[in-house]
Amino acid sequence: MNAKKKIFSIALAASLAAVAVVGSSLAYFTDKDEKTNTLTIGNVDITLTEPGWDATGKEEAKEMYPGEAVAKDPTVTNNGKNPAFVRVKVEWPENVDLSYRTDYVDNKLGDNWVDGKDGYFYYNKVLGLNETTDALFDQIVLGTDTMNGDATTEYDVVVYAEAVQAQGAKASFSDVEKMSVEEIATWFNTCMQ
Repeated sequence: MNAKKKIFSIALAASLAAVAVVGSSLAYFTDKDEKTNTLTIGNVDITLTEPGWDATGKEEAKEMYPGEAVAKDPTVTNNGKNPAFVRVKVEWPENVDLSYRTDYVDNKLGDNWVDGKDGYFYYNKVLGLNETTDALFDQIVLGTDTMNGDATTEYDVVVYAEAVQAQGAKASFSDVEKMSVEEIATWFNTCMQ
C-alpha cells in the first residue's frame, strides 16, 4: 500500500472510531417533556319567566274589557356559566289594540330595557351568572277603543327571549360593559348568523 492510502485508511478508521464513541455517548443525553392543559367550555343558558302573568295575569286576561290592565312581566334569568347580553321580541296579535306599561305609565319599559327600533327590546347591561333582568314591562293594557268581542276568540301575545355571550364582543371586558344598544344589536347579529 502506498503511504497516502495508509494514512488515509488510518485517519478514516480513527474518524469512524471517534464518531462511534461520541455517537454512543450522545445517546445517553435525552430529554422529554409533556403538559396536559384541561379546559371546559362555558355556555349561555337563559330562562324566560313571567311571574306576575302566572300568578294573576293569565286569569285576569280572560274576557278583558277596554282599558283593563293585566299583569304581564317578562323577565330573563341567566342560568349559564358565562355573562350574556339579552334581547326580547314581543309579537302582538293583529287587530287588537294592546300596549304595555310599567309603573302605571303607558309605553314605559322596565329599568335597563331599551327599544332597539329593530323589533327587539335590548337589556343594556351585561347579565351576569344567576342574575335576572328587570321586567321588560309589568302590564299589558287593552285599548279603550276596542270593540265588542265574542268572549271565545283567543289572542296570543308571544314573547321571545334570546341571549348571546358577552365575552369577546370587545377586546376588554370593561369595554364590553360599556357597549351601547347599537353595539349590542350588532354583536347579536354577528353571533346569531
